Amino acid sequence: MFSANKEWAFVVLTCFLELCWILGFSIATEYWHWIIIISLILIDFTFLTNACKTIPTGTVYAIFSGVGAIGATFIDMFLFNREIKVIQIFFVALIIIGVVQLKRTDS
Repeated sequence: MFSANKEWAFVVLTCFLELCWILGFSIATEYWHWIIIISLILIDFTFLTNACKTIPTGTVYAIFSGVGAIGATFIDMFLFNREIKVIQIFFVALIIIGVVQLKRTDS
């Protein structure tokens, strides 16, 4: 789907770090956990900024927020055993379709 060139590496890194700090919000209990989370956010936004230098900002942000929404749903389902409703799966599918179509119009 996406070409494997350098500018997309920043998108992948920012999405991965976003999921890390989202998970951190759910499990942090000590002050040093929050220091790690804040550090991840700062590094994440650096990667996000670098991604926006070569890829349209709308595309990067759609992917970033889409991965965050989808990732948070999967984290809830698989790590915290929360029940996910069919309507939630439907809307996650809409996000995926929207991000893919946005990328296709960008090419």
